Amino acid sequence: MDDRGAKGASATRTAPEPRVEDVPRLTDHYFNKTRAAVQRFGDVNVTYAVFMRRPVILTPRLAVDWLNAIAAARGTRFDIDLPHQEGDWVGAGDPLMYVKGPLVHLVDLETIYLQKFGPACVAAYNAYTMCVDLPKVAFLAMDARHCAGGDMADMMAYAASVGSAAAKREVGAVGFVANATDATAHYFGQPRGRGTMPHALIGYAGSTVRAAEMLHETFPAEDLVVLVDYYGAEIADSIAVCRRFPELAAAGRLGMRLDTHGGRYVEGLDLAISYAVLERNAPQAIRGYRTETELRHLGRSARPWRSPTCRWT
Repeated sequence: MDDRGAKGASATRTAPEPRVEDVPRLTDHYFNKTRAAVQRFGDVNVTYAVFMRRPVILTPRLAVDWLNAIAAARGTRFDIDLPHQEGDWVGAGDPLMYVKGPLVHLVDLETIYLQKFGPACVAAYNAYTMCVDLPKVAFLAMDARHCAGGDMADMMAYAASVGSAAAKREVGAVGFVANATDATAHYFGQPRGRGTMPHALIGYAGSTVRAAEMLHETFPAEDLVVLVDYYGAEIADSIAVCRRFPELAAAGRLGMRLDTHGGRYVEGLDLAISYAVLERNAPQAIRGYRTETELRHLGRSARPWRSPTCRWT
């Protein structure tokens, strides 16, 4: 495995979890029973081939690091072979990783290394697709609030960075430029997390423009990205913010965030007009295969991190 993927991916990581003593209670119980049987009747060397039943972007680092840590804790060694490089597209059913070693030390690890492996590969594929479909958009990874704890947040940030790096190599995409939390900012080469503004600040301020003023006054050196869907006036509020901060807009330091929910359309749009906007600005996003759910999301809303201008089309 090379270093093509996440920037500083292991720069701040501690010893991988879970620890070796926690494996028995976290793995599938039948693996514990199998390990006990192998201990009773004699160990053998085996090779596991890991694959997925769908195309993915190879994102193995968390699983590999954990396997190596467990091997060291058990006083053994696993021979891990990656037929592809981190960030490579791999087809359904093709081997993603081979793990060789004593069965007695490998058999009870499958549950946990698959937890670290599969979701990361799928998430990286999704991030890659987003970045390829919208190559000029800079994305901010704001997944942490939707994750089931810190381990998942770490995995999803790593995956987004790998998928983004793949899109940058292949099509020159801008990709993911940062994320929302300090804990995983290192995956994106950043010292800390970045963000826009929450709906709570706009409710507190009483207007979108006033919330933007408060945030800019508090953090004048930072770029200003304004959430503009609170009142359902995405276009009008965006224009109002641009008029309030013309210098920031001219310098490319002002952006708009859309978090319009799926129950309505952005101000002034309907389904037909939404598709027309996509056709003019990102035709490849709708001409490839999309599920009905994906098409509905495309038609109703978008969530850009930052726009170089404040012109709406």
